[in-house]
Amino acid sequence: MPIALIDSNILIDYKDTSPDSRHELAAGIVRAIDRGDLPTARVTNYVLLESLNWIHERQRHDIAVDLRNRLSNSAGFELVHSAQTDFHRAVELFETYEGLAFGDATIVAYMQRVNIEYLYSFDDDFDVIDSITRLETADNPFK
Repeated sequence: MPIALIDSNILIDYKDTSPDSRHELAAGIVRAIDRGDLPTARVTNYVLLESLNWIHERQRHDIAVDLRNRLSNSAGFELVHSAQTDFHRAVELFETYEGLAFGDATIVAYMQRVNIEYLYSFDDDFDVIDSITRLETADNPFK
């Protein structure tokens, strides 16, 4: 089964309908994952934490709960817990790459450990990592 990771900005923009968000692009990605048109999207505990906290603080609690329920109940998403080794590797990555936020470093560490290449994200800070191919649209890299 093809696997990709998803970044918090996709999940946040999916729930953010403000004019400056990329809601339509994010919604297209999330819906295509739900339909099975895209690879299964893994959501790490760090990505889930960042997404739910952002939505809870800037929108409403029930919107954050709805997102968590949607991710948990969709066959297209897989919630996973990063290993302790991912945390330690993320520290190294964070200290090495100035433009890489710590949360992003946890994604890179997980992807490197389990050998996943594709990441749905609007964040071009990932582009400094050669082993990651970032996707910003609802394209299936396995087709």
